[in-house]
Amino acid sequence: MTELTEQLSAELSTALTTEAMAVQRYTYFARIAEIEGHREIAQLFTELAETTSCVAHGHLDLLQPIADPATAQPIGDTRLNLASALAGGLRDADEHYPRWTAAAHAAGCADIASWLTSLAALKHAHVARINNALATVTTVAGQGSAPE
Repeated sequence: MTELTEQLSAELSTALTTEAMAVQRYTYFARIAEIEGHREIAQLFTELAETTSCVAHGHLDLLQPIADPATAQPIGDTRLNLASALAGGLRDADEHYPRWTAAAHAAGCADIASWLTSLAALKHAHVARINNALATVTTVAGQGSAPE
């Protein structure tokens, strides 16, 4: 594969973000349709989410030789992926959610601030789980594998 230019890498990162958001939207829409009793429409949204997820994975495959576009960390094998997930989780827990919580408080939205505070705690729990998983992975000949 030819090397990606900085511009193309940025465009693929944007495409990944767009597709990942579409997956979440379609999944949410499917849930609402299911609740409302529109099973065929729920199935349509579920299928769209699955297809769109494959597209997003394709973008990640193309970006893998460069880095995780969310963290700028190397990705590829399980150890690298866990390390990137850890970096992203820490950033979310320690920077993003506290900043968003402060913005909600400043806007006078205590209920939203409370929600965001809860999510920061959830992110810290995710970080702990990822860190524990990372401790179990050993690298063998460039491939990540967990002990049996």
